[in-house]
Amino acid sequence: MLDWLDAFLISGFFGVLQIIGLGLLVHLQMGLSRVANFGVAGFWGLGLYVFGVLYIKVDWPFGDPFQFLICAFLATVASGLAGLLVAWLIADLDVDGALVGTLGFATVVLILATTQTELTGGATGLGGMRFPYDLGPAKTNEFVWVLITTVLVGAILLYVRWVHRSPYGRLLIAVGTNEPLARSLGKSTTRAKLTLFATTSALMGLLGAMQGVMFRFLNPATITINITLAALAGLILGGITRVWGAVVGVLFTVGLFDIVIQFYAPLPQEWFTQAIPVAREAVFGAALVLVLLFRPKGLLGEMKRPQLMRRIHDFN
Repeated sequence: MLDWLDAFLISGFFGVLQIIGLGLLVHLQMGLSRVANFGVAGFWGLGLYVFGVLYIKVDWPFGDPFQFLICAFLATVASGLAGLLVAWLIADLDVDGALVGTLGFATVVLILATTQTELTGGATGLGGMRFPYDLGPAKTNEFVWVLITTVLVGAILLYVRWVHRSPYGRLLIAVGTNEPLARSLGKSTTRAKLTLFATTSALMGLLGAMQGVMFRFLNPATITINITLAALAGLILGGITRVWGAVVGVLFTVGLFDIVIQFYAPLPQEWFTQAIPVAREAVFGAALVLVLLFRPKGLLGEMKRPQLMRRIHDFN
């Protein structure tokens, strides 16, 4: 039934969906409320490992899909609580301090995943995860999982659009535009930022759990800064303040390299193991430099100023 669909293409689509989801969540953090986060891979990786360890190591009295649902829920909660703690620690820091703090958290997650060998398998990794259903061939299961992930990312996109149009979103815009002014009007800016960071971090953890099911293996090498850079590069390229910025930017970066070039470009096979990954990062960096120089608001541009001012006025 799916003979026409290559397994590599399925994996590529899944990777693009993951980065789009993370980019949308970073948009809420950095695009609206201006809360800096350079530790996306940490929250994503925490969800991945909490899910995987619970799924593999715990002797659950029931099977799937309930086992998956419980483990995914706990992974989401763990990432959300971690996001709440990190947000509380960096709440009063400037942008540089927040970037260092969130990067430090991601580093801690990577160290724990590597050193806690009894739980995580360490650098060797840990296998044993599976899909919460069995529809036959592996390709069919993977394709259905991509569809489920598409629904999840679509729900995240709808949530982001709702935030933009809600009173809560207007509060976040006010916090990102002029936090002292919003605070002087009696608004709880700290609570708004903590709530936002906890919610978005929880959803990053859920995306990490989806990653664990898709590849059925825990490996600390996946918790790299490349995850964070891909999400940030796509978001900045598309437009950090626009709802569709992450979608457009990730399609032009990760989608271009991980699907179009690697699957359709007639290049020598040996290039895909060395040359293409290096070129991918180089092009991402060059694209960011060009965008910041010639179109600093991204391909979609800035949120329209009159619209922004009207939202803040309505909020006040």
